[in-house]
Amino acid sequence: MKNKKVTYLLIFCVLAVWGIIFYRVYAGINEEESLAPLVKSTKPVYFKEVDHAHDRFVLQFDYADPFADEPAVPEIPVAKAVDVTPTPNYMVPAMAKPQVNWTGILYVGQIFNPTTKKRIVIININGKESMLTQGESAHGLKLLKNAGDSVKVLYQNSTKYLSLK
Repeated sequence: MKNKKVTYLLIFCVLAVWGIIFYRVYAGINEEESLAPLVKSTKPVYFKEVDHAHDRFVLQFDYADPFADEPAVPEIPVAKAVDVTPTPNYMVPAMAKPQVNWTGILYVGQIFNPTTKKRIVIININGKESMLTQGESAHGLKLLKNAGDSVKVLYQNSTKYLSLK
């Protein structure tokens, strides 16, 4: 019997809430039709913006500095003698460092081997997974250092830290 009373009370509460919702929606629809359109008021412009691109005067900056201790003496530019030495017409091309494609190398994770008590790093090199410990190499990649969340590797004479993906 106790559960029926609680059920009837909850049904009454739900009906009351939905009744309030429907009443507000219905009242809102009726108010919308009776309201006149609002007139938007605009603020007057605070200041008038001036376009200085078409000014008819030019500023003259050739006056003396009013804060200088000594009067300004105009400097006369003097041409300096330039020592001309012949230079060769060829340039030595700088050796460009080859670009290393790091997109194919991913640090997947690490595991701990309890028998050898070593951390083994799992690295994906061009789609092939390799398990390496510190100092080992595979597919031209050498594992230099294991820092837990990242590893330092040497690949094609270039070193880089790879973070865990």
